[in-house]
Amino acid sequence: MLAEFLLGPLRAKVLSAILLQPDQPWHVRELARHLHAIPGSVNRELLRLAEVGILVRHNIGNQAHYRPNPACAILDELIAMLRKTSGVASELAAALQPLAARIQSACIFGSQARGTETSYSDVDVLVLGSVSLDDVVAALYPVQQALGRDINPVVYSPAGFQAKLASGNAWAHEVVRNPKLFVMGADDDFGKLVKGPAIAGAQT
Repeated sequence: MLAEFLLGPLRAKVLSAILLQPDQPWHVRELARHLHAIPGSVNRELLRLAEVGILVRHNIGNQAHYRPNPACAILDELIAMLRKTSGVASELAAALQPLAARIQSACIFGSQARGTETSYSDVDVLVLGSVSLDDVVAALYPVQQALGRDINPVVYSPAGFQAKLASGNAWAHEVVRNPKLFVMGADDDFGKLVKGPAIAGAQT
């Protein structure tokens, strides 16, 4: 994936864990366990990232903890790249891949897509296709366990979601209007799926 190509696999994982959960301070061994990585390697990455100003280090007792550095000039750009390429979206995509033949579009919406999430935020996922909710829940459960946060999938057929929009449902219109992180498909694909004849007529 792009983040791993540009940053290297371990650095991308370290930055994803820290920058995408900014209210969660990490110490070396805790982060190494989370990433299933060697503590010495994780420590070297953390030290380098602190040296260049992407992270800040502070001590709690005898442990060094790391957080995003709000003064870093490229912090927002890094977070945006990681959110799109190396964060939760890529894990969800891998989990949903066995169901890909029955999924036409899948995206994260809500606080995770807006960039206002905390480490306690749920991950809201909209899936459009012929797949069942039970199958999606089962596929995403291992990711939920690994992340330690709830994943809330909402599943519709494209026609069902079009009908929701055509009825003036506020939630559906909010999903369409607000930022989304695409897990399967892209923005153009999603737009074509949700803009059925009933929606086109309602917008003219």
